[in-house]
Amino acid sequence: MIENDNIPEIKIAIVDDHAIFRAGLIKLFRKFREMHIILEAENGLDLTNKLKRFVPDIILLDVDMPEMDGYETTKYLKEHHPEIKIIILTHHNSEQIMLHLIDLGAQGFLLKNNSIDTIVDAIYSVLDNGYYFNDKVQKKMVVNLIKEKKIKPRYDKVNLSERERDILALVVKEYNNAQISEILHIDVSTVSTHKKNIIKKTNSKNIIGAVMYGMKNNLLD
Repeated sequence: MIENDNIPEIKIAIVDDHAIFRAGLIKLFRKFREMHIILEAENGLDLTNKLKRFVPDIILLDVDMPEMDGYETTKYLKEHHPEIKIIILTHHNSEQIMLHLIDLGAQGFLLKNNSIDTIVDAIYSVLDNGYYFNDKVQKKMVVNLIKEKKIKPRYDKVNLSERERDILALVVKEYNNAQISEILHIDVSTVSTHKKNIIKKTNSKNIIGAVMYGMKNNLLD
């Protein structure tokens, strides 16, 4: 499990229509003193009402929910609370569902049978890197979908600088900002600036969208 002493408190929301699942997850989080569950909601509509009082750093979001599901909730959050990070936590193991939610603005995707340590690692990864791939298989899956032309490139004329390509390639290999800084011999703040420029140039919602752009346009191995 990743340890990060630089984040003293992480505010988390759990949005799932199963009360027993929410309660079990909250109990598991108690062993992590830096993790604070500040709200729980049974669907997206319930969440939108509670966001008037509590604003989390991270939302663990289910897909299948009544009244306002994970798709609608992700779209709402990206429009009204773009500062909140979204990790999809679901029982679905569908390539198309994962990619659609990423396209809507989610930064991570986990299955409900993942361990609490994996969920915590994903939270740190999203806060540190802006995205989370749970393993090498998911990245390979995205590449295969592109090769099979199940995903059509949306960006054709965007030119990334050599430095931006270097950074994007390192992001795919799951290096964080500090590690990229050390490898490329540049400041951490410069890495952050390059990432913002990459996201802007590729018209992506987040760094994971930029990664998909790089794969679609054969910029990455």
